[in-house]
Amino acid sequence: MTDILAPFIAALLLAYLLEPVASRLTNKGLARSLASIVAIVIGILLGIGLVLVAVPIVENELNSLRERFPDAAVRLYGLIYPYLIEAGLPVDDSQALKAKIIQWLQGQSSAVSQTVFATLQSGLGMIAAVLGWLVLVPVLLFFLIKDWSNIWGNTLALVPSSKRSYVRETSLEIHITLQGYLRGQGMLILAMASFYCLGLLLAGLSSWFSIGLLSGLLVFVPYLGFAFSLVLAMVSGILELGLLHGLIAIGIVYSLGQFLESFVLTPKLVGEQIGLHPLAVILALMVFGGLLGLVGVLLALPLAACAVVLGRRLIQKLHDDDALEDRSSKD
Repeated sequence: MTDILAPFIAALLLAYLLEPVASRLTNKGLARSLASIVAIVIGILLGIGLVLVAVPIVENELNSLRERFPDAAVRLYGLIYPYLIEAGLPVDDSQALKAKIIQWLQGQSSAVSQTVFATLQSGLGMIAAVLGWLVLVPVLLFFLIKDWSNIWGNTLALVPSSKRSYVRETSLEIHITLQGYLRGQGMLILAMASFYCLGLLLAGLSSWFSIGLLSGLLVFVPYLGFAFSLVLAMVSGILELGLLHGLIAIGIVYSLGQFLESFVLTPKLVGEQIGLHPLAVILALMVFGGLLGLVGVLLALPLAACAVVLGRRLIQKLHDDDALEDRSSKD
């Protein structure tokens, strides 16, 4: 069921994001079908741009870590080597250890390549699923954007006329909430990317721009994005700056960054828009991530925002009904 629903939910969210683009193009005189295609192309180009920014950063950092790791391991080994000699343990000298590490890393690279090749050979189901997404989502996206107003009108027509205005008001509130969430996330990503770039530059990390930019972009994935960027920056900092300097410098930067994001910027830019407590954010990530996988993690906060609006409207309606019953009983 999850495999079936995930492409439809992803297409629905993308259609919601790209429909305003198609509407603007339509207002400028472009046919709705052509405007829908142009909007999809713009969305694809933006997605490819994000991938082209993120993937090379991760790849370059992993290659840099692989190159620096042997020397860092030798430096660390040099600190404990005298104690090992005093203890009478049979140990290699630094150069022999470095050669073994390089040989091990080469073996690991070969093993990874073999694993990837074997996965590609046996993972026909996964490849078919990816191809299905690449074909199904754009088709769904085209028809959703093209017929957006008709779909919404027909859906609203299913609601009894007495409840139609209430549903329309609730939908408008959800729309305003999601707009505020997306706008807040954009400002949050820009602010945190700037902070991490500046912090890592002051810490003395040579790859301050790439890691800082990636850390800012990964703010969009709550908690998981921070954990990944922290590990990447910490390992890079230890190998380049040394154990103590790297731990302290990177620890300070990311501790301040997490404090700034969690207690200052997110409550101001995002939290006020969707009204979610941090515990509710964690619960939403676990629930939607368990249901929809990675797509669920990415959609957790927007879906939770919709749930908050619906819950708030439902509670308000229950209070209104209760007050109406009280007045009726008094009369």
